[in-house]
Amino acid sequence: MQGKRAFWHDYTGVGFYLITLTTAPRRPLFGRVEEAGVALSPEGLRVLEAWRRIPAFTPQIETSTLCVMPDHLHGILYVRERLPRPLGAIVRGFKSGVTAELRRVTGDAGLGVWDDGYHDLIALNPASIHAYHDYILDNPRRYRLKRAHPDLFTRIEALEAPSLPPLPDGRTWTGFGNPFLLQAPWRLAVRVSRSVTEAELEAMREEVTAKIRRDAVMVSPFISPGERAMVDLALAMPQARVIVLKSGGFRPLYKPDGRYFDLCAQGRVLILSPYAWTGRKEALTRERCLEMNGLAARIGGDNATAQ
Repeated sequence: MQGKRAFWHDYTGVGFYLITLTTAPRRPLFGRVEEAGVALSPEGLRVLEAWRRIPAFTPQIETSTLCVMPDHLHGILYVRERLPRPLGAIVRGFKSGVTAELRRVTGDAGLGVWDDGYHDLIALNPASIHAYHDYILDNPRRYRLKRAHPDLFTRIEALEAPSLPPLPDGRTWTGFGNPFLLQAPWRLAVRVSRSVTEAELEAMREEVTAKIRRDAVMVSPFISPGERAMVDLALAMPQARVIVLKSGGFRPLYKPDGRYFDLCAQGRVLILSPYAWTGRKEALTRERCLEMNGLAARIGGDNATAQ
């Protein structure tokens, strides 16, 4: 995944794209979220109709899953043939057309509909396409959770805490989730080598399970298969809490994916990044892995488990 703009990608090429557009200034112009879903306003219905008309103007594109929310929309566009102009030009045309239409029907010649630009995610494989589809359909539920727990869905810039080690080169910590996990009295740094044996992994599972039951907060980048197995184990336990180190920074409009979203609403996760978002796909180098593991160990203090 990536966000606004993947400079390494050819945006005239064939592929699936998850497009996100927001209203200015996040005004709930398009409707309201109810228990059963989204009740679209007349403006929201116009947006829905305009999205469905995109192939009439650009036949190389097929529209797919769409969710119009009160203050934004998520939709999948499938570029099935090479475009004569970049995808961004088509998105700008859609935005301009909607703005003109809503100004006409409302009689407000100065109506501002959209925030600047747009955000995209490129589906690089079939699994990504299915994940984007599920993400869009789950948007109303997540919206209600964010409204109920706004403090747990706020990006924290230049995060400081006694347990956070200073970063070199003028970098600062960025966090998303529950920052109070950094104050937990027992933070357990977890590191698992890729060469770990099954017997060693099983012993670590038992150790981690016992420590979580005694209220330890797991800390790790969760990079290696063994580390990912540890977080799977932990998150199956209702009392487990985790601090996740993220490589590559937070893209604009970042929200946690999948289960981490629900864990944010429960106050059970803090996602940290010691890196700034660059807009490029950053390679997860050995040096970066070592740095993140070292930072996790320092956040964990004297408490660590490793194989």
